[in-house]
Amino acid sequence: MFRVIKLLGGQVEILAIASVATGCAAVLVLFFDTGALPVIGVLPLLSMTALSGLAAFPLVAFLYRRGIGGLHALPVTLRGLALLVGAGAVLAVPPIAIDLLTRFPRDINVAWPEAVFFYTAIALVAEVQFHLVPLAILTALAPRRVPAVWLLLPVMFVEPVAQVVLGAGPVFQMTLVFMNVSLDSAVQIWLFRRYGFAAMFGLRIAFYLFWHVIWGDIRLSLLF
Repeated sequence: MFRVIKLLGGQVEILAIASVATGCAAVLVLFFDTGALPVIGVLPLLSMTALSGLAAFPLVAFLYRRGIGGLHALPVTLRGLALLVGAGAVLAVPPIAIDLLTRFPRDINVAWPEAVFFYTAIALVAEVQFHLVPLAILTALAPRRVPAVWLLLPVMFVEPVAQVVLGAGPVFQMTLVFMNVSLDSAVQIWLFRRYGFAAMFGLRIAFYLFWHVIWGDIRLSLLF
């Protein structure tokens, strides 16, 4: 009975997240001049977000059924939201330090107010592509007797590797980026394992708020 309730609760969370993210992508495409966006370039953001939202339903359901994620119910409370926001602020400190030390390119962030819509949408795409898809593939291929930790650990490095491959900075800067994104990914994977997809997604949104939106605006006048 608990498993059924957990699965239904997870689907409701995903429906809400996918709806908001897809809505943000639609607003961005319809009302703003998107051009070439960070990370995805000229790829269609709206279709990427919608497809990620649709894919999240079976992926999360499969991972929950296999006992890989969402082991404990996490009710939405002010304290829980405050913890996610606080964790996002703390995780934003290392990339800000890297930016101050090595200076990322001027155009790595989307400007306000487009940033609110873009980063909400791209957060869903990132979580599905970097975490849910590789974790589901490993879980499907691995025997059931394999401990969950051996499935979670490799997935922790998918996003850091992608960041370095897509990045074009100096070796020292990319090394710092790899270490920083690995830390972020490890915390997110832990949240998924313990509390589920909504907690993992919420942390990314909080991190994006401080790193891409708030610092993204400050750095333009501070560093350039």
